[in-house]
Amino acid sequence: MSDPELSFVIDGPIARATINRPHAMNAMKNGMWETLGDHLRAIEFNRDVRVVLITGAGDNFCAGGDVKEFSTTLGMTDLERANHWMTSGDKGNQLFTMIERIPQPVVTRIRGMAAGGGLAMVAAADLAIASDKSRFLAAQIRVGVIPDSALSYNLVRNIGPKRAKQIAYLGDIFGPGEALDFGLINWVVSDEELDIHTEKLLARIAQLPQEALGRTKRAMNIAHRISVVDHLAQETIDIGAVVAHPDYAERVTAFMERQR
Repeated sequence: MSDPELSFVIDGPIARATINRPHAMNAMKNGMWETLGDHLRAIEFNRDVRVVLITGAGDNFCAGGDVKEFSTTLGMTDLERANHWMTSGDKGNQLFTMIERIPQPVVTRIRGMAAGGGLAMVAAADLAIASDKSRFLAAQIRVGVIPDSALSYNLVRNIGPKRAKQIAYLGDIFGPGEALDFGLINWVVSDEELDIHTEKLLARIAQLPQEALGRTKRAMNIAHRISVVDHLAQETIDIGAVVAHPDYAERVTAFMERQR
C-alpha cells in the first residue's frame, strides 16, 4: 500500500512507512495522519509483520502539520474553525492510538527536523534512533495552539513533567544530545551511519519472539495506568500465554542445546 506522499510497504517482517514530502520538510497534510493510522490497523493482526519503521524521505523526519493548511482556516468563523480542527483531530488521533495498541514495536528513524506532530510520533514510538544532525521542537506553542497528537501525554511519560513542560511551554529547538539525555530517544549515531544502524536494529527486533514481545509492549504501555496488583495479575495471564506459544519450547530447547 503506497501513494506518492505516504508510502507503506511491507518488506518481509518489516512494515516501512515513509513520509514523502521533502519539499515541505515532510509536513503532513490532514488526511495523512488518519491514513497512516489505517495502515497500522491493517497490520495489527498480521503475524508476518514483526516491526514497524516510521521515517521521512530526504533530509527531515517530519515537521508536523502543514502550516499552509492552517492558514486556510483563517477565513472561517471561530465556531467553524473549532469544528474543523476538532474533527481533524478526532480522525488523526487514531494514528497515536494504533502506535500504542499494535503488538509490533514501532521504531522512528529521525534525520533532520522532528517538530510538532513529528515530535509526537517520536514520543509515541517504542524506540527511536536519531542522526547526530537531528533537531527536535514542540512547535505548537509558536502558532498559538497546544501540544496535540498525544504529545503532552507521551512527553510526560517519556521524560517527566518538568522537562515536558520546558519543551512544550518554550518551544525551543533542541538537539540529539539533549533528546538522548532527556530519554526521548534511544540512540544517536552519525548521519552517515543512521540507515545502517537502523537496519541492524530492525533485523534484531524481527528475530525476537513475537508473542512475548507484543505482550511486553502492552505491559509496559499500561504500567503507569494500573496498580501493581492489577499489573501482576495481567503478568500471570501473559506468562501463561507465552509459555503456551511454540516460541517458548523452541527457544528453551535451543538455549539448552547451546549449553551442552
